[in-house]
Amino acid sequence: MHDDSSPQPSPSNPAIDAIDMIRETVNELTALDGLLPAPASDAEKTAKILDRLSEDLAEAAVLVRRAAKRETRFLP
Repeated sequence: MHDDSSPQPSPSNPAIDAIDMIRETVNELTALDGLLPAPASDAEKTAKILDRLSEDLAEAAVLVRRAAKRETRFLP
């Protein structure tokens, strides 16, 4: 499940893409912090945002691993 508003990495530089994705996620978490605790009427909406952000962080973890493999591959 992926939301169109989520940052989308490009395959060109996984390290930079991970940094950008993490920054965007932190910005969204900071904005969400101002809305917490969520009233019961907004609990599901808030939970879905948190679910999406957790997916974005999981993607960032993949990019970090990919960047490490790429770096190792090009070491002398």
